[in-house]
Parts: sequence; structure tokens; C-alpha cells
Amino acid sequence: MKVSWGLMIWLTCFHFTQAQNLVVNPSFEDHLRCPNNFSTSSKDFVVPGWKSANSGTPDYFHQCSWGDCDVPFNWAGESNAHSGFAYTGIYVWNRPSSKPRSYREYIQGELKEAMKSGKRYHIEFYFKLASYSVYTVDRIGLLLTDSAFTMTGDQTVPKNPTLSLIRSEPFTKNGWDIAEINYVAKGGEKYLTIGNFFDNLTTQFTSLESRKGKSPMLNGSAYVYLDDVEVTLLDKDPLPEIAQVPVPLVWTDGQEIKPEETYILKNIQFEFDRYILLPVSFPELNRLASILTEKSEWKAELNGHTDDVGSEEYNLELSRNRAQSVVDYLKSKGIAADRLTMHGHGKQRPLIVATDETSRFLNRRVEVRFLK
Repeated sequence: MKVSWGLMIWLTCFHFTQAQNLVVNPSFEDHLRCPNNFSTSSKDFVVPGWKSANSGTPDYFHQCSWGDCDVPFNWAGESNAHSGFAYTGIYVWNRPSSKPRSYREYIQGELKEAMKSGKRYHIEFYFKLASYSVYTVDRIGLLLTDSAFTMTGDQTVPKNPTLSLIRSEPFTKNGWDIAEINYVAKGGEKYLTIGNFFDNLTTQFTSLESRKGKSPMLNGSAYVYLDDVEVTLLDKDPLPEIAQVPVPLVWTDGQEIKPEETYILKNIQFEFDRYILLPVSFPELNRLASILTEKSEWKAELNGHTDDVGSEEYNLELSRNRAQSVVDYLKSKGIAADRLTMHGHGKQRPLIVATDETSRFLNRRVEVRFLK
């Protein structure tokens, strides 16, 4: 039986950690719909396994989005996910306006099973200050409870967090950071809530002046991305053997990858008016190379497209060169040349027939079609 590439990675991780993550949808990959804008109501935050813990409005970001909630480029900044293609975002501090108030956002998730009394668990999550956040703070935390709750209003949840990360200096790290703890369960804990559980009088904050003006909504706030939440049992029972069941390959929007279907490569970017790939393109191309390695009997047809700016002849040549650059990258990753073909279509096949900048951005693309 042939085992898919995705399952082999999962089994490798399982072999080393030998612990099941009890968090449902821990890296926020599962989704009901692709996000297209920031949340304006707590009900807008619709992510399987998660909800808002008060009337604050957490946000969802996924690479399947074409709007302000894309990954890596979105309204709050620029960041790849810590793993996978998605993450969430919350306000952990805001500057009061006319009266003291501590606006907060929290995400709350349910564990697959309740914690067992006296057992030791490892708890962790990753967070990152959004690159357009003008303010940063010194703390973030996680609360365990035996039941779900939703606080009225959008103020601080008045509970002492189970995991409380407080630094001597506010967070300034550019990359992803981790909050973690080993915890002895009281028994029955089944829900976790992440956010800042301290009000504005207690929370230490710092202004990052160089970030002003990049996002008007963040000029007076501290905003963080969240990813990869984990709760694992340290005192383990013997583990059952895992059957190696093939798992279908899926594209970034969750659809199963099939031959004779066309898929748009996300975040494939080139130097301006040239065909030299930018490093931001490499994660998506590495994934494509992995798919072709897994499906060794498949071939790939790369099709380059441009927007409507410039002559027909120029755009045809540019689109061919950009498609060829993708082919050359895949060849450098070990994909045989006889499995790869390319075509340039210039501006002949737009996704959207319009001349605004958003439409032109969407029309500039490279597509792949898998052939058996």
C-alpha cells in the first residue's frame, strides 16, 4: 500500500513525540470558509474548534484568502504561519481614548478530552507581534477551565491565567515566540482561553514609533498573531499502533488535488517587471515539488499569465519566462525535466476582466495543471 507524503510526515512526528495533541484544530488549518476581511463582530470569527471568549472580535488569516486576511500579507502585517497556512490574531492591549478601558480579545477552544487529575501535561502556543502593530506589551497567557464561558462586553477577562508569560521587557522579537508550561491537572479541565488577562493599569507597554501609519487600526494598539496551540499528556499510557491509511493530498484551499485540474500557485512573486523569483515564493514551490515527488507518476504543466499593462508581444515573452523560472526551480529540487512543461499566455486569459490594481494583481499569476 502506498502511503501519502502528508501521512508520512505525520507518522514521523508521531514517532518522535509519541504524544497526542488534545487541542482541536491546533494550527487553525481547518476552516469553513476563506476569510476576506477582519472581524467586526465576535460572530464573524468562525473557525472549527474555536470561538471568541467575550464580545471582542478575533480575526482569522489563511493563505486561501485573496483579501485583507491573506497569509503572508494581510491588514495587520506580513508573516508566514508558524506552520501550515493559517493563524489567528487578537488585540492584547489598546490605548484608552476618553476614559480608562481595557479592550481585549480572546480565543477559546475545547480539548478532545478532559484532563486527568494528577497527570502532567505540556502546554504551549506560539505568538508573534504583528508587523504593523505600533505598540507592544510584556505579557500574554492561557487559561484552563472545566467549562466554556463567554464574558459580556469586550473588557479584560477577570481570571488568573494558568500559563502567564510576563517578560521584563515588552515583546520585540520579529519572529514567532513560544509560551509554554508543564502543568499538573486538577482534573476536568477541558477548555483553554488565550489572551492578555491583565488590564491596562497592570500591563506594561511600549510604542514602536517606526510602525505608525502602516495600519490605521493598529496605531493605538498591540496586536499579536497566534498559531500552533498544543496540550499533550506527559504521563502517557501505552499507545496503540496506528494504521497507515492513505490520506489524499489537498491544495491550500482544502480541495483534494486531482489530475487534469488547474490550481493557482499562491504567493509566487517576481522582481518588478522581471522573471527572477523572490524568496517569498519558495514555500509554495517547495510544496509543489513535494507533491510531484509524492505523485511520481504525474507530470506538471506550468502556465504563466500577466496583467493587461504592456504590449501583447512583451507580455507573452514575460509570461513564458516566469513559467520557465518555476520549471527551473522545480528541476533544482530534483523533479525530472521530462515531467515539466510550460506555456506563456500573456494577457490573453485574465481571471477578471477589469483594469483596477486589484484585478491586475489577481491576473498576474502562475498556474499548475497535473497530468497523469
